[in-house]
Amino acid sequence: MKNLHFDYSFEIGYSSDVCTCYYTIKCIPQDSARQKIKDIQIEMIPESKPEYSYDCHGNRYIWGCNAVPHKRFLFRITGTAICGLSDYEEVVEGKELMIFRHPSKLNLPGEKIKAYHAECEKVLGLKEMKAPFEKAKALAGKLHSDFIYEKNVTDVGTLAEEAFSNGKGVCQDFAHILISLLHLSGCSARYVTGFITGEGATHAWVEVASDGKWYGIDPCNNMLVEDTYIKVGVGRDASECLINRGIMHGGGDQTLDTHLIVQDVGNGSSYLRKGLV
Repeated sequence: MKNLHFDYSFEIGYSSDVCTCYYTIKCIPQDSARQKIKDIQIEMIPESKPEYSYDCHGNRYIWGCNAVPHKRFLFRITGTAICGLSDYEEVVEGKELMIFRHPSKLNLPGEKIKAYHAECEKVLGLKEMKAPFEKAKALAGKLHSDFIYEKNVTDVGTLAEEAFSNGKGVCQDFAHILISLLHLSGCSARYVTGFITGEGATHAWVEVASDGKWYGIDPCNNMLVEDTYIKVGVGRDASECLINRGIMHGGGDQTLDTHLIVQDVGNGSSYLRKGLV
């Protein structure tokens, strides 16, 4: 179990004034069986009075409007997460399992992923494995060995089939492909975003439903989700977990910078990176 202090921010710069901006920001970690969140502080520039709500998957988000002309929009959230309280979260039976049993746009399997799954069935003996958790671990290990991590070859809208065909991508692509393979194996699986120790931007992994529990698996790093992971949101794919969305009047060209600091309060080690979402 670890106490992790997190400090995450993103800043959008505009080449001309934004007169009015309507925003939705989905970046608030919540309590669960495996983590406890405390001391949340949120800062925005320009200042506004946001409203709080929840989406259909239970993710908490803020929304509001900035009517002050600005060329810079900054969002920052800090807090502490006590992680590793449990190895799993409880599954809500029925509808929740069905929602995450079927593919969505970004993880819809094509012919190449289907062929790869057939290969995995033979090599890994998936049909002999009864527990979805065991299938997920086996598939994650094989995908990690066959798919290459490389930045700047995919984007937030890249399909699982497209990324798999290219043979390389980032954590989002690993997650989408694993979810696609799990669906083909008859398992319920969902996309997860969050923070992990040492990362400079948000990270993505997968949760699979097995024996009434959600277990986290990180195919990008080929490891189980442990007490160094802070969960922020879930969805069928990355499109349902986007941190920021907005509609604005004006603005011109945009730049986006993100910063993340994750500090283990217990031993004082900290990590600072700069990257792009």
